[in-house]
Amino acid sequence: MHKLVLDTNTLVSAFFWKWNESDLFEKIEKGKFELFISKEILDEIEDVLNRDKFKEIILKTNRKPDEIIQKIISVSHFVIGPKLDIKICRDPKDDKFIECAVNVNADYIVSGDKDLLILKKYKKIKIIRTSEILSDI
Repeated sequence: MHKLVLDTNTLVSAFFWKWNESDLFEKIEKGKFELFISKEILDEIEDVLNRDKFKEIILKTNRKPDEIIQKIISVSHFVIGPKLDIKICRDPKDDKFIECAVNVNADYIVSGDKDLLILKKYKKIKIIRTSEILSDI
């Protein structure tokens, strides 16, 4: 089974829009992929979900930030690994996804973020879009 680390936007999008991200999250729920997450990633998800721009969509969809976080936690393997001090991304905030993936020897980081996608690969970890993982695997 493939080990995945999903970036924040991919995870958040899975809950609000019926698209590739929600399809991927459904496959994770069904056990077709293993999802790995760290405290740093969870903290960023919580921050994003509590931003003003999400208040209206949260009301429309009746999806509360705490419930979304609990759902993510319920299907994830929580990673507590050593601090690796990886500094490879153009946006230093994205290094946490690579660190999480390295700590679990993940197969893929799934992202729509150009700062991650430009890397294409880190060691043996492929960095791909949601549509690619859904069509290739």
